[in-house]
Amino acid sequence: MKTREKRTFLLSLAMILFFGLGPMAQAAHKAINCTTNFGEKSFTIQGSSVAFQQQKRGRNISSVLSAKTRTVSKGFRKTLYDNGYKHLINIKDQNNFDSNNDFLAVTSPKGHKVTFPLNCSQAE
Repeated sequence: MKTREKRTFLLSLAMILFFGLGPMAQAAHKAINCTTNFGEKSFTIQGSSVAFQQQKRGRNISSVLSAKTRTVSKGFRKTLYDNGYKHLINIKDQNNFDSNNDFLAVTSPKGHKVTFPLNCSQAE
């Protein structure tokens, strides 16, 4: 009987740690601002959402999109879709941004792919 209680206790503790502390650890990260070299695309990454900024007739418009995130080593990959275009954001190391390793790949519905190096920084 005691073995069963210990197993239940350990399982409960593991679930609390996984579901309770996991989102808090991700929320501790500040937003990340990124732009391409020549300013074609500019966006902010916050949690599981990406906000693209667009310049329209003297004002800034943001479109916030939900992204699927995959953690990779010290960084992450986010995949999202907008108007049929697939956007893949790859950040190799979120503590040390580098335009040689960080990129945005946009694939059109016809399969044409354009890759942009990214200049990213932590939001203040």
